[in-house]
Amino acid sequence: MSTSSPAIHVLDKANYSKHRVVTLPNEPLPPLAPSSLRLRPRILGLTTNNLTYARLGHLMGWYDIYPLPANTPAPYTDSSTYGRISAWGYADIVESTVPEISPGQTVYGYLPISTGLETVRIEFAKEHNDGQQTIKDEIIVLDEHRQHLWKIYNRYHVRPPLSTLEKTVGLDSLGWDALMQGLFGTAYNLNTFGFAWEDDGNRIHPSGKGEWTASDTDLRNATVVILNASGKTGMSFAYSLRHLRPKEHQPTTIIGIGSAASVSAIEKSGFYDKTVLISDARATAADIEESGTTGTTSRVVYVDFGGRVGASEAWKAALSSMPSVPFTLVTVGGEVEIQNPEKARKRLDSAASLNLVNASLLREKGIEAGGQKYFDEFYQAFEEFKTRVVGLQLRWGEGLSAWEMGWEAFVRDEVRADTGLVYRI
Repeated sequence: MSTSSPAIHVLDKANYSKHRVVTLPNEPLPPLAPSSLRLRPRILGLTTNNLTYARLGHLMGWYDIYPLPANTPAPYTDSSTYGRISAWGYADIVESTVPEISPGQTVYGYLPISTGLETVRIEFAKEHNDGQQTIKDEIIVLDEHRQHLWKIYNRYHVRPPLSTLEKTVGLDSLGWDALMQGLFGTAYNLNTFGFAWEDDGNRIHPSGKGEWTASDTDLRNATVVILNASGKTGMSFAYSLRHLRPKEHQPTTIIGIGSAASVSAIEKSGFYDKTVLISDARATAADIEESGTTGTTSRVVYVDFGGRVGASEAWKAALSSMPSVPFTLVTVGGEVEIQNPEKARKRLDSAASLNLVNASLLREKGIEAGGQKYFDEFYQAFEEFKTRVVGLQLRWGEGLSAWEMGWEAFVRDEVRADTGLVYRI
């Protein structure tokens, strides 16, 4: 085991543009408790979603998942001011007291941004229909301090050693997992269960609460408008609409909204029927309204995956003002800006009016309905999606210092829409 001092990425909770890598004392670890794993992060993906975790972490509990270690040096030991969020990716299993899991294997899931070791207590996930049959290679973290979180952040997938995976599927495939599997999952589940095309018990309100009828989920003859269409989740949703639902239940038109800098990436993806600029809200609404009068469009579904300040409200106002075309808003992401705790709280307080997506409850609906079958179909769909991604290139970095520079690039809005940042830690 390495004797170098571990390090963590620490943020100011009130302003995520204030951040740094902090080195911890190298102290001996206690014996590993039963049913536990020690994890060492190895591959992590960095997207604007990580900034969302930082911006809303104090409200959603994301700073609680991996608390600041007790030996964090001052002043960063003050958890009321500082904290750390997590990222999707792979970690080595360095030590295990779970008989079925061996050191050397890896897990995919929600991991600390750290070069050190983290301990989790786990159990194997079970089928919902009988509560006894386990789901292959799926585990759930049981540590009490994180049970108030959405369950999606406590589910992990056990995989072979990274050295084996690099030989069998390739390093870039693992990079795509770290960058997009979690985001693809949100889009996949929103398409499959939030907009379920069959009335077979799989339908669920995108927020997980409230009435959501077959007419709400019916996308036939609909125009779907996607804000932040170049983003990983938005692009995954557009793909899911076209490739992961029966043709007769697909929307008539999928419109992607982007900035002048991102339009090229949106068009290259091949997942959209039309690409428009953020400034085109009124003109696009007029076109949709005209198609409504001719019977081409029966409704408009506006899916907000976040974007620049003011863009969401402008599009909501334009699309909801058409008297002849019914309007539905679904909100997945928020405005990309430095955290304002009060504004963030107000946004969450208005979750019902925003139809704010609960990615965890959508996924749990799928697991409840399908169990092992759900995971088999999901992983198959994601592997296929990875082969179809165009116009987006991975950019690899090495170590936490590179991660820190990537974070700073996002803060300064310097990461291009066609670039995916992944790191070997």
